[in-house]
Amino acid sequence: METHAIAQLEADIRSFIAAAQWLPSSDDAAFEALALRVFAYQWEHNRAYQRFCQRREIAPATVTRWQDIPAVPTTAFKHLALTTFPPEEAATVYYTSGTTQGVEQRGSHYVRDVSLYEAALRPNLAAHLFPDALRMPIYSLFWSARERPHSSLAHMLDDALHQHGSAASRSFLSDSGLDVLGLADALDAAVAAGQPICLLGVQSSFIHFLDWCQTQGRSWQLPVGSRLMDTGGNKGTARPIARDELYGLYGTLLGLASVNCINEYGMTEMSSQFYDGILRAAWMHEWQPRYKVVPPWVRTLIVDPETLEPVERGQLGLLRHYDLANLYSVLALQTEDRGVAVAHGFEVLGRASTAEQRGCSLAVADVLAAQRNGNG
Repeated sequence: METHAIAQLEADIRSFIAAAQWLPSSDDAAFEALALRVFAYQWEHNRAYQRFCQRREIAPATVTRWQDIPAVPTTAFKHLALTTFPPEEAATVYYTSGTTQGVEQRGSHYVRDVSLYEAALRPNLAAHLFPDALRMPIYSLFWSARERPHSSLAHMLDDALHQHGSAASRSFLSDSGLDVLGLADALDAAVAAGQPICLLGVQSSFIHFLDWCQTQGRSWQLPVGSRLMDTGGNKGTARPIARDELYGLYGTLLGLASVNCINEYGMTEMSSQFYDGILRAAWMHEWQPRYKVVPPWVRTLIVDPETLEPVERGQLGLLRHYDLANLYSVLALQTEDRGVAVAHGFEVLGRASTAEQRGCSLAVADVLAAQRNGNG
């Protein structure tokens, strides 16, 4: 694909994202046409992915539906530079968190154009966390992007502060730990001023802060309009905690109704994110159960852990995502996250057990075999 054709493809993806409407009747035909173009481009320029497809005897000429585009296991990002361009030309590299194999086995997502990442990030976050378009102090319980330049989450949260936060916005986490006293003072000030605020962070940071609040006998009734977004699980915390219990603590200790607390689900290997749609629905005076909303420029399938074939609606399986914003890496990503389709999105139900990962493990082995047997 020539340079001008690639530039046109990127422009068309940006236009599709910018024009997206948050409706169940998203334009499947337009999405499919773009997805097939992206697949053709990635098949031609991402050599590792091309070999992966060739082992399945799949090429752009044989694929007519977005559902048939081969999905690469996210764990393959730990072993290969899955890019359509020389890795050294990346604008930045996002790394997954360290694993039991050590930091050298972290997944790497080479990002050619940060502005394309932000083009998908911004309307999605705004629609689900700031549907009222209010600007307010945003307090992050995570590192800043300056401290964690290779964290996609740090970039995402920093961008939220810049796009939606007032001058008082800041991060309360550093390498020294969570500044619980500083955060408590900020919450005191917000209550005294009647100023709505937004809290952002990983669940483990929130649990740490809530545990401190209980120990110190501290609680707040945050002003009307305040909201919270958490992400990730509670690994690394002193105790496991169910989502309902956690949201109960948000209400008891922070005065936040459950509808104002949303969870984000994303991954380093993917340019787009998924949010609970419950706050946006409430703002639109609609009722909606809590589930992850799929952005119009993404499609998600639930597949069988063994066969990796799509399952019947309502059946538990593994999540597979097709993200147009992943133009310069891999469009189709096979995760090891368990989920079930719900309404116009899905629920995340944890990670697959070892017994359930056979399909993903075989696919990873196939990626590596393709790499070993390739010539480039």
